[in-house]
Amino acid sequence: MEKPENFRIIVVDDEVRAVEGLVELLRLDGYVVTGYSEPVSVLEHLKKESADLLLTDLKMPEMDGLELLQQAQALEPELNVVMITGQGTVNDAVAAMKAGADDYLIKPLNVDELEIVITRIFEKRELLRQNQILRAASREPAAQEDFVGRSPKMMRIFRALKDVAPTMATVLIEGETGTGKELVARALHRHGLRADKPLITINCAALHEGLLESELFGHVKGAFTGALRNKPGKFALADGGTIFLDEIGDMALSVQAKLLRILVSGEFQQVGGEQTHYVDVRVLAATNKDLLRAVAAGEFREDLYYRLNVIQFTLPPLRERPGDIALLVKYFCQRIAKREGRPVVYPERAAMRLLENAPWPGNVRELENVIERALIYAKDKPIGIADLPETLQVSAAAGAGPKERQKSPDDLWAGLTLKEAEKRMILAALERCPSKAQAARELGISVRKIEYRLKEWRK
Repeated sequence: MEKPENFRIIVVDDEVRAVEGLVELLRLDGYVVTGYSEPVSVLEHLKKESADLLLTDLKMPEMDGLELLQQAQALEPELNVVMITGQGTVNDAVAAMKAGADDYLIKPLNVDELEIVITRIFEKRELLRQNQILRAASREPAAQEDFVGRSPKMMRIFRALKDVAPTMATVLIEGETGTGKELVARALHRHGLRADKPLITINCAALHEGLLESELFGHVKGAFTGALRNKPGKFALADGGTIFLDEIGDMALSVQAKLLRILVSGEFQQVGGEQTHYVDVRVLAATNKDLLRAVAAGEFREDLYYRLNVIQFTLPPLRERPGDIALLVKYFCQRIAKREGRPVVYPERAAMRLLENAPWPGNVRELENVIERALIYAKDKPIGIADLPETLQVSAAAGAGPKERQKSPDDLWAGLTLKEAEKRMILAALERCPSKAQAARELGISVRKIEYRLKEWRK
């Protein structure tokens, strides 16, 4: 496992020459090392800056290594500690390990043994960090991997992505709900300089102020009721990679101030913590709000807005690129068929005209949902007008001939069996609602019943 450039070690020993020699040795190995001859200096250091590993002599006149361990870990709970002891004090070193030390080394130090101990601790920390990243990433929804579109507005975005992705610039992505803001963020990361590092996503609108601060910056044990252990925040998990702050326009002003500090200096403090942490993270942010208007209304910090808006992407709504609708429909039909293991079918000509002329207030996301549900209705046959949502069918009736225009929305239910009516009601509710849970509440049925019906209709 390759050594990280920011793995920070503190060395303390009351023998100045011993400190100087160990610091020089470890720096040659590529570590970031700070040396002290007084334990109290270590504590002052940890109050201002965090560290990964403390190498401390056990016997020191001012404060012994055991007391230093306890005070240092109170300031930096995740700090690893290795005791350095003479031959006659091994029992004390073992006692120190019981108190929280990770290992001990006996003087005179064996360089190879020292390297083995440090490497083992380093690899353990790195594995824990990677596991946290994987757990966080597993909770993030999968995103569509490819852009679809040939309109001039989309082509300009494609060109801008190629220019901006391989830079470290902070990016603000604006656009209506469902236009693909997260897709842009993932493309910027995937084609950027940090593609092999984590991309951590957080929805700022989904969490209230206190919880959002904890999720972003982490918290220490006891910081608030329910904080039973130390927890790293999203910025710590994204260190070396990219963080995507979705719906940043909904972030509370108090949290905005702390975000600004990270953008300016890379510094932050955990909730309930005193020590300062540093991260190296590329920040991508997205919003469906007009942030300049929010700035004028005092709802968004002006200094934060200009820090975020180094590069701006404005995604067009689907109604402004109707020529891309047919391409998107074809793409969704193919992708859904592949996922479900079913034959690929497409809309009939009349149904396609209806899709191309619809207003699509929910943009690409709404179109994808309509196609997925229409394919359930169609049952491996070409999608017809009857397979589309009622709102679109009413639009079709309004644009038809005189006899058809006389039909009311109620006529759409005429001749349906009870099962067909149930199917239409469930799929219409899913079309209106952002989640199955909300659709179930509207219909007065359980989520399990909706899932059962969807599975039944896919057969």
